[in-house]
Amino acid sequence: MENIQFFKLKEAIYMKFMEIKSSSEIDSLVELIQEIWPEAFIPIIGKDQVDYMLLHYHGKKVITDEIKCGTRYFFIKDSGRVIGYFAYSLEEDHLAVNKIYLKKEFRGLGLSSKIFSYFEETAVKNKKGKLVLNVNRLNKQAIAVYLRCGFKIIKNVDQPIGGGFFLNDFRMEKKIELF
Repeated sequence: MENIQFFKLKEAIYMKFMEIKSSSEIDSLVELIQEIWPEAFIPIIGKDQVDYMLLHYHGKKVITDEIKCGTRYFFIKDSGRVIGYFAYSLEEDHLAVNKIYLKKEFRGLGLSSKIFSYFEETAVKNKKGKLVLNVNRLNKQAIAVYLRCGFKIIKNVDQPIGGGFFLNDFRMEKKIELF
């Protein structure tokens, strides 16, 4: 396991990122997703859609295939305990922020801004001029965080995902100055 970044935040929180590569790490990630996703998304999209998405979009095979295709997943750790995860991929002209999730007790502490600093540094190193992400249009807390981090809403994205469900997202972007 590789330590990617280390930040000191507010006296008690030390955050580091650890890339997820092994089968057992993916198993641990799937367990974390099963913990975070229902709590975060049932109030927004309902239990049926959460269950569908956990089965079809957040299982071990899907994550393993995404990693093989270049998506990089990371645990967010504090003093050895996992407090969240994120994933990104490098696309032709941008860094796509695919996932960023924290356990409930770690939201609202300013950690997201440090994670987005990491995304920006990675984008610059890879000569990508913007960060791009999708966020559910009803996820007001996440949208507020992204706006504070300098993202702008570009367009609505409504995409069928199967099972009669849709993603009803905003596409958001943040321009990055390349040096």
